[in-house]
Amino acid sequence: MPYKIDWERAGVYRHYYGDVSVAERRASLVAISADHRFDDLRYALTNYLDVQAYETTPATTAEIAALHIGPMFTNPQLMIVAVAQRPDILAAIADFQRLGFIKAPYRVFPTMPEARSWIDGQLA
Repeated sequence: MPYKIDWERAGVYRHYYGDVSVAERRASLVAISADHRFDDLRYALTNYLDVQAYETTPATTAEIAALHIGPMFTNPQLMIVAVAQRPDILAAIADFQRLGFIKAPYRVFPTMPEARSWIDGQLA
């Protein structure tokens, strides 16, 4: 399992590392959205900085984006935040956003301190 999930006071932190498959991305989304704490989350922060290989296609990006619709309906206050630098991951995130399946804020930052600072500002 190339990810770790940590529940924080107001959000959830997911850290991907190594080789990340679509099935693992799907499993991590289900693990977060099915948890009893999900409805109280204000942010979901995903760190992609330690990913070595990232499985993605336009079809799988659309699938993952569609899987966000239900959870975002039940928790409309959720902000999505990503930390990424790899061009393939940045492109997949941009494709996800272009699909327009969800209206939640979705911000991408190159470093964890920048992401955390933005989250702190939004929660203040």
